[in-house]
Amino acid sequence: MERWQRRAAKTIGGVLALIVLTSLLYHYVMVAVEGRSQSYFHSTQVVIETFTGTGYGSDSPWGSPLGNLFVMAMDLGTFLVLFIVVPYVFQPILEESFSPTAPRTTELADHVLVCGYSSRSERLVDEFESRGVDHLVVVEDESEALALDEAGTSVIRGDPTAVEDLERANVDDAAAVVIDTADEAAASAVLAVRERTADVRVVALCSDRSLERPLRYAGADTVVTPRHLLGRRIAERVRAEIDPRVSDVTSLGDGVSLAELSVFEESTVCGKTLAELGVLEATDVILVGLWKGGAFVSEPSPDLEIDEHTVLLVAGDESTLKELESHTAPARTSHPRVVVAGHGEVGSTISERLRAAGVACTVIDREELPGVDVVGDATDEDVLERADLQTATAFVVAVGSDDEAILSALVARELADDLDVVVRANDADSERKLRRAGADYVLTLPDISGRLLALDVLREEILSYDRQLTVVRFESGRFAGRTLGETTIPESDCILVAVERDGEIVTDVPLEFRFEADDSLLVAGDDEAIDALESGFDSAPA
Repeated sequence: MERWQRRAAKTIGGVLALIVLTSLLYHYVMVAVEGRSQSYFHSTQVVIETFTGTGYGSDSPWGSPLGNLFVMAMDLGTFLVLFIVVPYVFQPILEESFSPTAPRTTELADHVLVCGYSSRSERLVDEFESRGVDHLVVVEDESEALALDEAGTSVIRGDPTAVEDLERANVDDAAAVVIDTADEAAASAVLAVRERTADVRVVALCSDRSLERPLRYAGADTVVTPRHLLGRRIAERVRAEIDPRVSDVTSLGDGVSLAELSVFEESTVCGKTLAELGVLEATDVILVGLWKGGAFVSEPSPDLEIDEHTVLLVAGDESTLKELESHTAPARTSHPRVVVAGHGEVGSTISERLRAAGVACTVIDREELPGVDVVGDATDEDVLERADLQTATAFVVAVGSDDEAILSALVARELADDLDVVVRANDADSERKLRRAGADYVLTLPDISGRLLALDVLREEILSYDRQLTVVRFESGRFAGRTLGETTIPESDCILVAVERDGEIVTDVPLEFRFEADDSLLVAGDDEAIDALESGFDSAPA
């Protein structure tokens, strides 16, 4: 029973007892003192009329002083009863009736339980909703639970580290559990899950890599550290731009590779149109799309001019992509140097990996920490000049605030227009702003986190999770027997990279191409586009 219900029961019981006792005393005064002959039921009626302030009926007036004193005592007692009953009982009842409350229990089974909620798990919940996967979020804060409930998210209010609250979330019947609490509470949440069940798969998210081993000791099957993986990916991307021995071409398997190629001002392709570059007519290369002017263009015009702010996303044969990469790359310097703004989990991972590869780094941070070369604000022009940004090969922005990242990118682009600017973002909505501010390459933490979780929890075959676009393998599903032109793919924001059939890869897929039941489709797009397209498939990704 809720606290206010227990309070109401006690108060109502007390009021009823007071009425009974007062009625007995009043009846005695009327009979013994006033000399009246009346029923006990009538005495009770008069007491209730007095307590409720509705009047006294035929009993007024009273002749004896004791009778009048007793009635006056009842009148005063009425105020006491009202002051107790109204604020102490009826106000909570009214609040309970008119104020929305978050759910406390669920009937779901075979669902994915998400303990805690942040921008990282928000992306995963979007994946669940687009795929029709049963899921349930457990959050402790009442207002957050109400907001999620009103937004249509399956949620209950509860402590993710409390065994009894996880029991109400049917953790015993869950298909998997995702822990997305604060790092310091993650181990407690894992132990609470394991106290209820030893069989469910537990995936824990954490920011601090040092917690990976303790979380596994607690019972987590997988520990995901998105910040570290994001830093590692950015370091790989920067190395590919400054080291001729390193390529950013990623194999998708079966002879198909993917590359994100930034075009630099001094490269041989800068200033050419797509038609002059020849990628639109090439049979061994597919132009999946490109970023230009802060926006992604999935179907660019052949007359579109490639400039130093263009990033090409291409797929095809690995050797061909590496050849194209050599034409878009900048002139290699003998002593490359990278300026890294921010020395948190992401920034420190970037600088450590670059320094381990022999790349000189200048690190900027607000605090004087080991590994920091320039102490100051990365949005301050004087601080960037002290870091010799104008002579740097690349600038990596890994600060904690997207607003600061935007300012830093703007200032950096003003100081060095031909600089390669790579930015880590916390919010996917900031990506377009960062590109308009001058960023050449943007990776967002929620997208990386959501893809990693989908990869592990949903067992998706995500072939490229750490790029600006996702590449996913789908089975043909309900598209079997239909031509490409008869499907929703051409009208979607996704690009069909290739089709695998009988062990062979078809990269040039015309609208007349008819899908067969055993075909596998390699599809590229941003996360929202992939989610929207997936509803057209009968089967989940392999």
